[in-house]
Amino acid sequence: MTQGAQKNDADTFFGLPSAWRQAFEFSQLGITGRFESEIADLVVFGEIPKELNGTFYRMMVDPLYPLMPDNPAIEGDGNICALRIQDGRVNMKNKYIETERLKLEKQANKRLFGLYRNPFTHHPCVRAAIDSTANTNVIYWAGRLLTLKEVAQPYEIHPDTLQTLGSDPLAFPANYIILVLWPFEAQLDRIESGGQHWLFSYDRPATFIAVPRRPDNLPAGWSKGESRVYHWENSVAIHTAGSWEGEDGKLYFESSRVFYNTLPWFEPPGEPDMRDLKADYVRWEIDINQPTGTKVKDPEIILDLPSEFARMDERFLTRTYDRMFVPVLLPHRPNTAPPVVPLCLNGYVMLEKGSNRRTFFDPGPYAAAEEPIFVPRSESATEGDGWVLAMVQRTDVNRSDLIVLDTRHFEKPVAVIQLPFRTKNQIHFNWVDNKERNDQVLPLVG
Repeated sequence: MTQGAQKNDADTFFGLPSAWRQAFEFSQLGITGRFESEIADLVVFGEIPKELNGTFYRMMVDPLYPLMPDNPAIEGDGNICALRIQDGRVNMKNKYIETERLKLEKQANKRLFGLYRNPFTHHPCVRAAIDSTANTNVIYWAGRLLTLKEVAQPYEIHPDTLQTLGSDPLAFPANYIILVLWPFEAQLDRIESGGQHWLFSYDRPATFIAVPRRPDNLPAGWSKGESRVYHWENSVAIHTAGSWEGEDGKLYFESSRVFYNTLPWFEPPGEPDMRDLKADYVRWEIDINQPTGTKVKDPEIILDLPSEFARMDERFLTRTYDRMFVPVLLPHRPNTAPPVVPLCLNGYVMLEKGSNRRTFFDPGPYAAAEEPIFVPRSESATEGDGWVLAMVQRTDVNRSDLIVLDTRHFEKPVAVIQLPFRTKNQIHFNWVDNKERNDQVLPLVG
């Protein structure tokens, strides 16, 4: 294959310079987005289950203006995509989140914000602005659709028009919070000199902070306002699935685990440390009777495959659970899609932990598997009985497909919803059933 025929190759622009070149270099995906759309009646292959009536909300990182060089791929404006499933048909809409920073840049008609989380690289006129892109996650909470970013309050979005309604505070009640810290370091002198906010440390341990949520229900031996810090070896526990309090009084949670820097933009100077590219999914145990500084025991491996973005039947949050639905690197298929931080997951597994039964769905070659979501078959369905929805990127033909899997026959979709173009890769997404909105749903498209 000649260089000019390579898919998504930045050099097919004949060496011409562009402020947008960086957008085409990340993972060789060549997808810049930068549009808003409405599409009625998407093409459906198969039959969408009649019980599925709701909206699949995706959050995408989509810079409207060219990024400052050396920015990570997680920097960029939030763009929300909604796919409304109703009576077996699907409509789609996507819009930018009108954050304060995006409004300021639109007014100036240029990029005003510099490096990710480095205010010293921003234009002086915006250093007091809320530096949130609202580009990471979307949840439906207390009747409100909220888009989230780790560094700021969420923005509320109208669930039908996708208009931005404003920013809103948020808090969660329960018994414990487990804060999972990654081994990255922030140094003020580096930030002030225009460098990256974070750099990965190959010396720092994985860190977990246990925080009681209710001061009137403290563990034995804990004082009011106390939190405790626990460690394990240098590694990254990326995203978690379920967590619960055991009958033995210990805390348990499950997460992906890698032994390398998953964010290559934050690599310290020098050659990358490639000591161990192992990745798996594990169960952590935290004994909160132990003092701060205790090293936790080695986690139990529950899925020995590279995996991320696991989801579960969320009716069982804070309780023990059995079924997980996980994007993985399929053991029987070579990875033929371009890598995504730093490898591309290319299929899904339904893992039944009690029996270790694994049922795979293989979407085919040149596929990039994104985070799935589980929708129960009914309110009274047994755990994990229902449907799994997931967006699959077809990198060879620049198309995106929303896949619908029945957990009773996981190996083959019951429906494939085809988008007429390749959409941006999502960070996270969630499903909002029409019943959660008391069926008070307005048309998504005109």
